[in-house]
Amino acid sequence: MVLIPKKRNGEKGLVFVDINIVGQKRSALIDMEASDLFISEKAAKKLVLSIRKSNKKIKITTSKKAPTVGVVRDVELQIDEWKSNEEFKVIQLDDYDYVLGLNFIDKIQATLQPWVDLIHIVIGSPTKIIVPVHRDMKVRTKVLSSIQLVEDVSYGRNINSSERNATKAHSKVGSFKVHKQ
Repeated sequence: MVLIPKKRNGEKGLVFVDINIVGQKRSALIDMEASDLFISEKAAKKLVLSIRKSNKKIKITTSKKAPTVGVVRDVELQIDEWKSNEEFKVIQLDDYDYVLGLNFIDKIQATLQPWVDLIHIVIGSPTKIIVPVHRDMKVRTKVLSSIQLVEDVSYGRNINSSERNATKAHSKVGSFKVHKQ
């Protein structure tokens, strides 16, 4: 039997982690539907980051693809003890200034454990950093987020039918016994 603990504080909402970006303490949204690291144009300008023009495009949920404002490179980013220089895509964001996406989470070998409000970052075997996350929902709004660079988006296939076919696929599972202790 697997026991999943309740969230410590019972809060619901989006998951955020405290970051330090170019020496400034901020809070970043962890969005597992987003593809990369994103920063709002407003935040990039406020931090006096040099925005380089880019011809990349993004796709947000069901909207048409839109151009990015640009990129900022070699941005010092720190999460607890983990630290690196990263590239952020600069885009128009309304609600949140910093978004950490799935490709970034994979890159830093992190696992999000929202049921206990923690993120684990592997920095070497067997060393890992355990970082608390917090939850928040701005003005009780409902948020539908999925920001992806166009190169990360698959076109020309019906995702729903692919998912349906995957759930109908036959799988072979060997026999097993449950031992009571």
